[in-house]
Amino acid sequence: MPEPPRRRLSIEDFRPDTLDGILGQPRAIARLERILAGVRHGTVMPPHMLFHGPPGVGKTAAARAFGRAALGSFYEANFNELKAFDNRDHSVLPEIIMKSRGPPPGGAPFRIMFFDELESLSPSAQHDLRPAMEGEGGWSVFILACNDLHGISAALLSRLTVLEFPPVAPADVRRILESALARTPFALEPPALDAIVERAAGIPREAIKLLLEEGGALPPAS
Repeated sequence: MPEPPRRRLSIEDFRPDTLDGILGQPRAIARLERILAGVRHGTVMPPHMLFHGPPGVGKTAAARAFGRAALGSFYEANFNELKAFDNRDHSVLPEIIMKSRGPPPGGAPFRIMFFDELESLSPSAQHDLRPAMEGEGGWSVFILACNDLHGISAALLSRLTVLEFPPVAPADVRRILESALARTPFALEPPALDAIVERAAGIPREAIKLLLEEGGALPPAS
């Protein structure tokens, strides 16, 4: 009988799913943990938030990890994620806003609406999003993410708790690589890891991509 095919690794296998698994972003993660403390105590709603920084530094991972921690068993039904390639023009924003004002399903305390690449929304669409953050009811928390703050309107920014996700320090990129390497069959020498850290330039996702590229080019261990 032939052996079953070996499972192939992808970059998604190395995306952290908890806040304490996100390395290199201590300030943002510490602040999210403080917000979570109030949520767990049942005393406060999370604020609407904006995560900003270059692609690949942990913004989406942090949003999902925060959602899992804040929503617990309600996560699957109440963490709503919209990507840049979704249809988010004027025609659909009223529907999103109406949904945000209704009670979340399953008896959840609130839902989370995650918008990635917020700067892809036009200024007028950003204006249309503001009522969702001003309405009564408190059923929805918006977590927005962008690469560049310059494309975000001042009126929208004033309604958000802004957390920066800067490029990651080389030492932390090295820790991320070493942790990922331990979960692979690859045998890369320290000089190869040093080269990946340098080429990644502070972007963990780039470091993982290079790890898979370099390791995958090696003959598999017998």
